[in-house]
Amino acid sequence: MKKKVVFLTVILVLFATAAVIPAKARSLEEIRQSKEIRICITPDISVATAEPADCRENCVFSGPVYEEILAFAETLGSDIKSRFIKIEWDEQFYNKDGKTVHEAEYTPELFASGKCDIFPSNLTKTEWRSKKMDFVKVFPSRMMVIIHKSQKALFKTAGDLAGKRIAVVLNTSYYTWIAEQNQTVYQKNPIKPEFVNSDEEATEKVIAGKADFTLIDADKAIWIIRNKLKDAAVAFPVGPTDEICWAFRKEDKDLQAAVQKFFDENRSATSLLNKIWESYFGITMNMFISIIKATE
Repeated sequence: MKKKVVFLTVILVLFATAAVIPAKARSLEEIRQSKEIRICITPDISVATAEPADCRENCVFSGPVYEEILAFAETLGSDIKSRFIKIEWDEQFYNKDGKTVHEAEYTPELFASGKCDIFPSNLTKTEWRSKKMDFVKVFPSRMMVIIHKSQKALFKTAGDLAGKRIAVVLNTSYYTWIAEQNQTVYQKNPIKPEFVNSDEEATEKVIAGKADFTLIDADKAIWIIRNKLKDAAVAFPVGPTDEICWAFRKEDKDLQAAVQKFFDENRSATSLLNKIWESYFGITMNMFISIIKATE
C-alpha cells in the first residue's frame, strides 16, 4: 500500500511538472500539425491597432500588417487557425531573463518557448538583431526626419540635428543610428534622446513641441501625414536604405521559405499586397519601393 501511495505521488508530481513546462519552438510542420500559427504583433503606426488598449490575447486587430499576415496564414490551408498575441516592442528581443542584450547571441524567449512563431511588425534588419533571429525582407525603406511643419526652415540637412531633442523608442533602429552618430558626427554636440513607448507617441510629442524631431521609416511617414497628423512634415532622409522585414526563429527555414514565397507571388501590380497598401497608404507597395530606390 505504501509503495502504491509513493507511486501515485510520483505520477502526480510528474503531471504537475509537465503542466508548467513551456511549449518549445515550433517548425512549419509542427504548425501544420497543431493547426495553429501563433502571430505576435506590436501595435504601431502603419502596422496594426489592437483594442482594447490593455488586451493581450483577446484583441481586435486592424491595420495593414494584420491584413497581410492573415493573407499569408490563409496560404497554409483553411484548417490553420491564426492565433494573435499583442506584445510590447522590446519583448521581441528579450532573453529568458526578460532582458535585451545587444551583443549576445540567443533565441528570443517568445520564439524559444513556442509562444510566437512569427514577428510580422515590420522590423528593420540590424546587425545586433541578426544575432537573435532571421528575417524575410518585405520592402526597403529609409529613415525620415519628422518635424513640425512650422520648423522646416530649421531643418535643412543632417547637420541641423546636432544638439536637438529626439523623441525615440529604445532598442529601435532609430535609436541605434542616433547612438552611433552621437559617438562620431555629433560627438561635440550630441542629439538628446527622450524615450517614449511608441512611434506614434514620438510624433505626437514633436507636434506638441516637446521634442524637436523624431525618426520613422518612410512608410510610417506616409501613413502619419496622410491619416493622422496634418501638422507633421518630412524634413529629409538619413542613414542608409534599410530592409524592413518579418522576423523568425533562426531554425525555422521552412516557415521563412513559405513567407518568402508569399511575398514573391504578391509583387504584381494587382496583387493583394498592393491592394492592401493602396487602401491604407494611398500608393501601392510597388510604387513605394520605386520611390525609395530613387532616393538611394
